[in-house]
Amino acid sequence: MYSYMKARKDYVRLSRTGKRFFFDGFIAQALPISDRAGMIGITVTKKLGGSVFRHRAKRRLRETIRLWNKDNSTPFAYDIVLVARSKIFDLDFIDIRKQWDEMLGKLQKNQDWTHETLRS
Repeated sequence: MYSYMKARKDYVRLSRTGKRFFFDGFIAQALPISDRAGMIGITVTKKLGGSVFRHRAKRRLRETIRLWNKDNSTPFAYDIVLVARSKIFDLDFIDIRKQWDEMLGKLQKNQDWTHETLRS
């Protein structure tokens, strides 16, 4: 289970110390946690367009997370911020789901949590 991030300090903490994973539809910033349930945050910059486009990008990412959570019952031990990229509008929904699953696989494989970036 997870909760959504609400506090700015959580977004800033992940931005400074989280590991980055780059995909076509989004950038994920992640940190492992052990003392509580994981949190997920979604952010979309104004570079993507007006409010209609930004909300569409958020809805696509939220729905990806919702469907993953419905299918998956394993504990979620990460804080993750998803930053939408402009290609999110060009991707089919199934491609966004594949990228989400790929990101989760990379989180499970990656045990060295020094600050670095990983591009796919």
